[in-house]
Amino acid sequence: MNSPATTQPVSAIVKPLWQADLALLLVAVVWGVNIPVMKVALLKIDGYTFNAIRLIVSSLVLLYFARREFVRGIRPAATLSIRNVLIYAITVSVAYQLLFLLAVSRATSGDVALIMATVPMWTAIGARVFLKEILPLLAWGGLLVAFAGTMIVTLQKAPPLPAASHAANVTDQTNTEVAAHANKAAQRLTGNLFALSAALAWAGGTVFSRPLLGKISPMQLSASSATLGLPIHIAVALMLGQDSVATTTAAMGNAPIVACILYSGTLSTGLALALWSYGVKHAGAAHAAMIQNLTPIVAMAAAGLWLGEKVNLPQAFGGAMIIGGLLIMRRSRHVRASRNA
Repeated sequence: MNSPATTQPVSAIVKPLWQADLALLLVAVVWGVNIPVMKVALLKIDGYTFNAIRLIVSSLVLLYFARREFVRGIRPAATLSIRNVLIYAITVSVAYQLLFLLAVSRATSGDVALIMATVPMWTAIGARVFLKEILPLLAWGGLLVAFAGTMIVTLQKAPPLPAASHAANVTDQTNTEVAAHANKAAQRLTGNLFALSAALAWAGGTVFSRPLLGKISPMQLSASSATLGLPIHIAVALMLGQDSVATTTAAMGNAPIVACILYSGTLSTGLALALWSYGVKHAGAAHAAMIQNLTPIVAMAAAGLWLGEKVNLPQAFGGAMIIGGLLIMRRSRHVRASRNA
């Protein structure tokens, strides 16, 4: 006969599940909106300075949640390697954050979001190479589809200029437009390559962190990493952002800019990580990854509303291939797990 003490009510199971879904959905929205939010701020404030300020805010938020865990008795193992934590911090909290900033400042929100959505693909490749994880044949098929979509989005050509008159009095104007168009296309390609590098850095950090997470919680690792990387971002801002001190000071009196900093620091790189950890814990990593496919859609919708960015054919086609490939990869793991059960 079952004891009432060991019987868990259905509501006790359902509640964490819907709360986990809500948490993961909020993360997808927060991360998607963060890209156009950053682009708005970068129109008024130096990028490196913006990065340093938002990461100061983020570090404080992460330290708050990490301390809550510490007080509850969740503490790093004595065998945790400080050297490995430092390597993780340099990869994720320094290299990734700088590359992501450079990507957002140059590429469109849609391109950045779609390319960043490929992190699970690069993580799977890294896990296969460095951790010797086995990928099913179906997963390799999904990986190739996602990779092809990534190349389409990253290397897309700028749309041609409208046909112009060849009259002598408009020649100079036409040449100026052609030069500006070429410069914009080059800047977008550079931004896309920065986004691809950022995705690789994040995936590399994810693979490197897997052995670490057996000795430290994800939240405490994130807080430690952010704190260790912060002095470098402050130094970069002081060295490369000195010429815009007056502009930055004036921008800090602008309420929308302050709101962008607080949003990006408090929510996107702070609270969202806590929500992500909660969602993964209660709903599972596979379910969390599925919901995160909404992030590029949110980013493109927000950028369309606020910045007037339009979705082009390479974005739509390449984006569909990226998300489709990731879904195939996720499906392959589900099939493999079912066979092994």
